[in-house]
Amino acid sequence: MAFEQRPLFDQQHPADNAHITEITLSSQAQLSRTLLSAMLGQLCGSTDPRWLCWVADRPVKPLLDANSPERGQRILQVVVNEGSLCNIAARALERGKSHTVAVLLKGSLGAAERQLLTQAAKAGQAECLVIHLQD
Repeated sequence: MAFEQRPLFDQQHPADNAHITEITLSSQAQLSRTLLSAMLGQLCGSTDPRWLCWVADRPVKPLLDANSPERGQRILQVVVNEGSLCNIAARALERGKSHTVAVLLKGSLGAAERQLLTQAAKAGQAECLVIHLQD
């Protein structure tokens, strides 16, 4: 399956993670590229004047569908070589300069990281899209 959405919250506290969406995509499948292109394109077209922020260890363009129109004009890219992607994403969320911060992670989110992102998203009135690419 190329697209999987995971439940992010304990049923007793559903509002705690209301600002985080977590998805898993196959890094090899063309369908995944198409889905990622469509999701980011939709987010770039938001009526919110703030931009989409991409936080990852690689630029977003090579991950997009080759047939997708250029959408980079509304994406602020933060390509990180060192440091915690979650900490950098949390700082971007907290500042509130972006309506959505998309962070590309290799592993799963721990409870502390999820809490950090949730609090930062609430503080910045933003959404966090956590993307996991499976090889």
